Amino acid sequence: MISLLTERTISDKSELKKGEYAVPIIKKNVKKVINPATGRLKNKKITKYLKTNIAPEDRTLNNIPRYSNNKPKVRFQDWLQLKKPPDVKTKYAVGKAANGKWYGWSHRAIYGFTVGDVIKPNSIGNKYKYGEQVEKKYDQIKKNKGSEEAEKYRKSLAKFKPYKIKTDKEALEHAIRFARDVS
Repeated sequence: MISLLTERTISDKSELKKGEYAVPIIKKNVKKVINPATGRLKNKKITKYLKTNIAPEDRTLNNIPRYSNNKPKVRFQDWLQLKKPPDVKTKYAVGKAANGKWYGWSHRAIYGFTVGDVIKPNSIGNKYKYGEQVEKKYDQIKKNKGSEEAEKYRKSLAKFKPYKIKTDKEALEHAIRFARDVS
């Protein structure tokens, strides 16, 4: 967890000592400066940083620093150091964190997948596909009896067994599927 001593804002990353890390804060400070071209005052945004002793590989969504009103102090992308590798071609928001997890997210949700995670039948990241006949019957039931009955029908057909993610590529596929489903 972040101790009171290390949860300080700094204006420059050069103030860091060994074992300390800087993460940009969401709220930017504004400073009035004179525009040399027009001679008028303008607002210049100044990025401040949160100093922490939590290493990037130990960061999770559970230990993200928050204000007293429970809003995050930093963006989760900056906290987890999410980066989309250049070889990943997708329009969805996915990235690999410093802790080794692949995360998929949208404006509504975020979830991380890594090798060894167990995917269960009703989880959003599963890759079970239904046939065309099942989809047609599902649509008919949904139209006539409602979505709850249609879901019961679909779940009764699934012979899906939980499985473990075995490779990093498979974890990426699950992150992409999650981001697509919550978009």
